[in-house]
Amino acid sequence: MRKPRPNTYNPAQALHLIASDRSALPLACPSCSGEITREPALYPPPTNSHVTLKCTVCGRFARYIAGNG
Repeated sequence: MRKPRPNTYNPAQALHLIASDRSALPLACPSCSGEITREPALYPPPTNSHVTLKCTVCGRFARYIAGNG
């Protein structure tokens, strides 16, 4: 029996969300239009830190590694 997969965005949705975050645009879930929380909340994030964007409504998430700026 397989383990259930975590709720993740499809690649196109994740890329759009990450690009919006890097451009400091307001974030909304591409699936349900819910609010997105960001961890770490610090903007811009420290170089080479892991950034997690998670919807508070549906629980989907996307992760990326912050670049040099």
